[in-house]
Amino acid sequence: MSAKLSIKDVARVMDLPLVESNILTKMVPDRPGVTLKRILHAPLSGEKSLEEKESLSADEIDNVKKIREIYKITGDIRSQVLHEAEILEGSVRNTGIHAAGIIIAPKDLTELIPVCTAKDSSLWVTQIEGSVIEEAGVIKMDFLGLRTLNVLKTALELIKLNYGISIDIDTIPLNDEKTFHLYQKGETIGTFQFESPGMQKYLRELKPDQFDDLIAMNALYRPGPLAYIPNFIDRKHGRELISYDLPEMEEYLKETYGITVYQEQVMLLAQKLAGFSKGDADVLRKAMGKKQK
Repeated sequence: MSAKLSIKDVARVMDLPLVESNILTKMVPDRPGVTLKRILHAPLSGEKSLEEKESLSADEIDNVKKIREIYKITGDIRSQVLHEAEILEGSVRNTGIHAAGIIIAPKDLTELIPVCTAKDSSLWVTQIEGSVIEEAGVIKMDFLGLRTLNVLKTALELIKLNYGISIDIDTIPLNDEKTFHLYQKGETIGTFQFESPGMQKYLRELKPDQFDDLIAMNALYRPGPLAYIPNFIDRKHGRELISYDLPEMEEYLKETYGITVYQEQVMLLAQKLAGFSKGDADVLRKAMGKKQK
């Protein structure tokens, strides 16, 4: 249960009007990883403060002050909601089955992990969370089902039916100029991972002219790395100097204009700069991923 979700659930149980509940939740900064405990008790400024650690803006700090005032009001139902929500935050609200998570094992699953059947099918499932299940000697792969693949298949069939042209999609060149013109204009509706308004905006600014640019944008357009997209765009077009913290980093960061974009780059840099083994570098990669989440 996140900060906002715990407030909403407690407010519903304690019959706090929906309007009041929404006002309380809107006071909680909309930032990944922000906890209600920090919002209610952490220093506002200075070392390890909300201003320094969470990078809260002046408006967000004002909202934090307001919610703290409500928290301190004795006998106020809104204060009671906040106190109960603080206790419940971080609890498991419900469980679910990962829609795309598939466990792959070197031998029979029942010899490695506890399993049971799903409530509505004969599918085997396990209660071990995906983030730690690989410690049991298996690997977890996510296989996504995409409607866009059906669209591609249908398009190829219609082209052959209407024009008599057979297209092998695997032989289409990755440097097709007309395709890049579409991406440069942000005309990417129906293209998986590239069709959101935010992505279209950045594509128009980036004006990609090589496949590597699209791969990098796909990796950068997510919480955390998203902040580096303007730098990536400016460096590509020569508006910002390409620099490296250490000369040795150029070998692995040259293709991304000096910006660490991929997890593989993190692993290679850890091996080169810190002497990590491949296994230790992978542990570092996973630790960084958990911290971002």
